[in-house]
Amino acid sequence: MITDFQKLLTETARVFGVTPKIILAKGRKKEIALARQVVMALWSDHHSFQDATNRVNRTCHNTAMYARERVLNRAELDQNFARIVAGIAARCQQTAENPSNPTGLEPEPLEKSA
Repeated sequence: MITDFQKLLTETARVFGVTPKIILAKGRKKEIALARQVVMALWSDHHSFQDATNRVNRTCHNTAMYARERVLNRAELDQNFARIVAGIAARCQQTAENPSNPTGLEPEPLEKSA
């Protein structure tokens, strides 16, 4: 269970090559929107859609529902993306007793499209 939103936000930003501030901003560029959707999807696994939406400065819970659907659909089609999302989730679920990466996966940062 992911309980530290700041860790989730920071880890997602690192993997996507952006800053947490940009993820929380209103930008709609493809790379930023995808990073934001990953944050909402992973957070909404164990928290309400409304909470996930509020944490990324949005208002309607449907935004998080759509984000979760998009992330799951893309993960089904793209194994590398699925590994990236699983790696973010795994690192954010680590406990103080077990700080090592439990999956052994180290996802590669996403390449930015031109």
